[in-house]
Amino acid sequence: MRCVVTGLLACVLLLGAPCTSSGQLDELVVTSSPFRSSVDDVVQPVSVLAGDALHLASGSSLGETLAHQPGLTATYFGPSASRPMIRGLGGQRVQVLEDGMAAFDVSALSEDHAVGIEDAVARQLEVLKGPATLLYGNGAVGGAVNTVTRRIPESRLANGYAASLEEKADSASRLRALVGTLDGDVADFGVHLDGFDRHSQDVSIPGGRMWNSASRSRGGSLGGSWIGDAGFIGLSVSRFDDHYGIPQAMNDPADATHIDMRQDRVALRAALMPGDGAVDALRVAATHGDYAHAELAGDGTVGTRFTQTGDELRLSLDHHVAGLKGTVGLQLRQVDFAARGTERFVPASQTRGGGVFAFEQYPLGALTLEGGLRVERQSLAPEAGNGLPARRGTTTSGAIGALWHAKPGLSLAVNLTRSERLPSAIEFYAGGAHEATRQYLVGNAALAPEKASSLDIGLRGTGLFTWSLAVYRNAFDNFIFLAPTAALNDGLQVFEYRQGRATLEGFEGQAEAPLLDDVGRSLTLRLSADAVRGRLASGGDLPQIPPLRLGVELQARRGDWSAEVSVWEHLRQSRVAPYESGTAGHTLAGISLSRHWQLERGTLMGFVNADNLGNVVARRHSSPLKDIAPLPGRSVTVGLRLEL
Repeated sequence: MRCVVTGLLACVLLLGAPCTSSGQLDELVVTSSPFRSSVDDVVQPVSVLAGDALHLASGSSLGETLAHQPGLTATYFGPSASRPMIRGLGGQRVQVLEDGMAAFDVSALSEDHAVGIEDAVARQLEVLKGPATLLYGNGAVGGAVNTVTRRIPESRLANGYAASLEEKADSASRLRALVGTLDGDVADFGVHLDGFDRHSQDVSIPGGRMWNSASRSRGGSLGGSWIGDAGFIGLSVSRFDDHYGIPQAMNDPADATHIDMRQDRVALRAALMPGDGAVDALRVAATHGDYAHAELAGDGTVGTRFTQTGDELRLSLDHHVAGLKGTVGLQLRQVDFAARGTERFVPASQTRGGGVFAFEQYPLGALTLEGGLRVERQSLAPEAGNGLPARRGTTTSGAIGALWHAKPGLSLAVNLTRSERLPSAIEFYAGGAHEATRQYLVGNAALAPEKASSLDIGLRGTGLFTWSLAVYRNAFDNFIFLAPTAALNDGLQVFEYRQGRATLEGFEGQAEAPLLDDVGRSLTLRLSADAVRGRLASGGDLPQIPPLRLGVELQARRGDWSAEVSVWEHLRQSRVAPYESGTAGHTLAGISLSRHWQLERGTLMGFVNADNLGNVVARRHSSPLKDIAPLPGRSVTVGLRLEL
């Protein structure tokens, strides 16, 4: 794969291209919003990572790339298996998407399972904070992370083609990574090719190395579209292979479990945009995913094999009538899951579901009103012969919101959502040992649908400085949680799925002030803070809730040079669930330096990042493996990125 990517891009370099600058971003359009609005015009709380900021933040997994964004963290079951958490919620409540469609991996099933999406090939990452159930189903009651790619081209390129090539290495994991993309127009057709190859060794931590944390991943995609004046239709195929170790406290080769994962994906997208009348666009998207991973013992034998195939179809109609604009649609999904082997803690099952949705927006001068509704039906059938009952149910979710531009440079957004989630197969049917998390899981076939009422208030301002502040409260009825018990089974503590009322409330804020803004040079100070508190009404705190976090960043630019110094203070977390350990506070300091060179045929960026300069022991509270797997120690990353 490395040779293929390098060779293709070398050919492109010989063809020549007008110079473009990767440092300048066009207006960021949120594709996971039903209205494809700019970031400043989206009513629902959303954050977007793109351009140089995305390339410099790109980590060993999707969770690590997003972990330092306001309101987000990650599970960190080692560097390879790290899934995003949004405002204290993760797992079954956060949807991970690629171009708006389900990932079809099993990362929501357990924290030791990696996300089957590679963010290194992304154009941008979009995070919908708070319930995203209206568009993406009841599995998005906590939010959604959408990886936006160009694997299916939707429009022609300004210069006829574009390409990128990036290579980087770091000292903590001895990482070596190469990723490349190639896009081109041929008559009425657009084509896309991407590939990546990444390998690392055991991660360096203060005082030694994290045993069995090495990884090797590779993959890529090929896609193409017919692009006309009134729309497009395209297809892509992709593969993602990942082989990584499950970190352990001691170097015991006999206990060195590895996961060997493969994800194949076929996607189709089409849009018809008439250009007149009330219909703006008719959109069709379909995805088939074929996922499998084997959990290998230290001697290489297969202990458990997980397989999952999924299909999703999405139809939507964008329209406008008398000032009202919106989208109505239909989404169908089916998933077949199976686990075979020694760690079969959840039985095979089939999930079938479908939903209809509508989302409308009406502008009233400085005020924009939004509202939406979704009705979804789901059936869950366990494997025949095990005596477990099938479950069926219907959920209804609704939302209203408003965005008020009070005056130039000041806006207020308010969102009120009522969402419902049907329990998943693991919550209903779990029953067995899960060695990776050191738990014996017991499901609950009597679980009722989970319901949440959410309020989010956001303020954004510009002027002498740019700032944003959001406060939110999620009140759950029938909140499903994993409760520890005093019982043991197979030498593991028994955990049961239970329900109760719960609340999660918190805030996130950021302010950016220019200390110097002159021709060719600038100095900017950025302050950030976020916190969330999760509690059960019956008493006690929810597990894996991150503590208060404060950040100070100073960014300087002079000509083609950029530099940034950052200090993040993570306070200790002593509000813990039963049998959960707390985490000490820690301070992470970092520095980065980058430069752009304008070449005859493109732009070259070189960068150096130094993280955890103090080499401190940092344990992320949202990680179930925090007691044996701290974050990496002092690390230096160097890289080059070429864009044409």
